[in-house]
Amino acid sequence: MNKHSRLIWILLLLLAGFLLYLFLSNATPEQQNRRADSSIFVTTSQVQSAQITRKVDALGTALAYDSARIVNASSDYLIELNIREGQPVKKGDLIARFNDTEERARIAELKALMTEQNRQLARLKNLTRTQASAQSLLDEQQAKVNATQAQLDALEARLSELVIHAPFDGVLGLRQVSNGAYLASGTELTTLDDISKIRVEFNVAERYLAALQTEMPVSADNIAYAGHLFSGKVKAIDPRIDPVTRSVKVHAVIDNADLKLRPGMLLNVHVELAKTDVVQIPEKAVMPLQSKHYVFVVEAGDKVRQVEIIPGQRLPGLVEVVSGLKAGDEIVTQGSQKLRNGVVITRAEQ
Repeated sequence: MNKHSRLIWILLLLLAGFLLYLFLSNATPEQQNRRADSSIFVTTSQVQSAQITRKVDALGTALAYDSARIVNASSDYLIELNIREGQPVKKGDLIARFNDTEERARIAELKALMTEQNRQLARLKNLTRTQASAQSLLDEQQAKVNATQAQLDALEARLSELVIHAPFDGVLGLRQVSNGAYLASGTELTTLDDISKIRVEFNVAERYLAALQTEMPVSADNIAYAGHLFSGKVKAIDPRIDPVTRSVKVHAVIDNADLKLRPGMLLNVHVELAKTDVVQIPEKAVMPLQSKHYVFVVEAGDKVRQVEIIPGQRLPGLVEVVSGLKAGDEIVTQGSQKLRNGVVITRAEQ
């Protein structure tokens, strides 16, 4: 008896399953969608337009505002060296002096000769007032004075090359030579950098060229000073575009009175461009798929359609949409994972 009861129940269950299959297979696609999706609740919002300050981020290199390699112009012995490594100097401060004994002696000799030649020239000028024949002697003596003056000028120029002064205010680098050494011309003694202000060199993509202008605000940060922003302004834009990278070179100047920044540092640079009207959506509405980005747009009849967008600048919780949406469009912000094209959604209460 129990066996027959079980068999009857099994047959009844099979019959019920078969009837359910027939019912579902005879339903219209619209009825199937409504049955399947009636429990899909999503949150939606309208696409908004907003005004943002567009920023361009780039990697930059810190450069000294003024920089010079201190080298000697003439070969000679170094007799005085005044390099205080890493210390500031003022414009005109003595850095180095080379042996100038011979030049000074020769200058003294020429000055004495010049004095005598000028005395002779004055005497001949007096003679020409009374004797016409003295004119040729006067011309000859004037030529001697001119030649001596030329030698004197050349020696004084040579003497000036044997003394090196700081060409501008700055900080001295490391010493590369020792006092008393014989140095060939062009030998580097040290470096001098003005780092009271820092020039920052970085590249900006050519698509931002029309919006880029001098005096625009710039901020920069460095890993050595986490959380600290250094402020400055754009000072120069290269008139040429690099044909390889399709970018333009930009120089900004940042005040560095506390001397925290040093030449050669890697800086994260942020340029604030002009304010722009853009379309923005919540970041959680965007669904990335491989290299593309999508959102679900709510259309007539509460049906959704997947739309590809091109994202732009990102802000905390928001994404700029360059193309694909317009202000006023209704999009799904939560629950997108369960959706597909043509599904009818139910809006959840917010």
